[in-house]
Amino acid sequence: MASPLWSDACGWEDLALICGETDLAVGRGMLNLDPGWSARWSATWKFGKVKRAGPVDGLNSVPLAGCVPWRGFTWRTRQFHRPGLEPMVSTGRQHAFESHREDQFVVMADFAGETQETLSQPFLLNFEGEGGRREHIPDFLLLSDRGRWLVDIRPAGRMDDDDLMKFAATSEVALMLGWGYAVVTGWRPLTWRNVDLLYSRRRPMQDRLGLKPMLLQAARAAQAVSEPITFRELADTFEFPALARPVILHLLWHRQFGVDLTAPFRDSSVLRVAKGAVR
Repeated sequence: MASPLWSDACGWEDLALICGETDLAVGRGMLNLDPGWSARWSATWKFGKVKRAGPVDGLNSVPLAGCVPWRGFTWRTRQFHRPGLEPMVSTGRQHAFESHREDQFVVMADFAGETQETLSQPFLLNFEGEGGRREHIPDFLLLSDRGRWLVDIRPAGRMDDDDLMKFAATSEVALMLGWGYAVVTGWRPLTWRNVDLLYSRRRPMQDRLGLKPMLLQAARAAQAVSEPITFRELADTFEFPALARPVILHLLWHRQFGVDLTAPFRDSSVLRVAKGAVR
């Protein structure tokens, strides 16, 4: 039986299915990584309408304030992909995405609760690979409590050798800079379904009845005597359970409560109080 994946203690990469090192090794074999490559490869950023280029070994010194997506996001009828803007609680802003899967990633990164900044299509990478000079635009750059992460989104089974070469080039740049890198191919079973359910209660809400401290206290009391408490049981501690349910979902999104994301969320789901929950 798989171990539970508690929502209050997971990062987005714990939820994700990530392209393996074996696949990236295929792309790495098509790169020119001769000595001095980091000075020859370049990255170009956009600040408004101004473009600034420099070697990739200087990326840590690039100021991110004012950086805009490399490509413009357009909307028209009958287009194959589905771009849009997704609001993030963690940044207080809307962030651009170009597909439903990219939108899912923005939501998952927001749910993980450690994102300080998210940049869509942060820069144009120019690198040396099979066939000469090549280009790639990473999908996202995250600034989190654990440093910077470059992320590409590509469904499993839809990567050819050219894609793997581009991803491997981005991985080499991230490794050289001390950043993280991942190609997200999907999500662990049930995790997206559960996070999507909590998503509807992510926005700030008024608590005129004082339910939040009451619910946290009831759950702590159950934990103190080692008695698991379910979603339904916790809601039933209030005189009107229908009013308590959306508050519990709100507290789950904001990681005040935790639940196992690998199991279907239902009335019988066991909850726990997060270690950093507000008293």
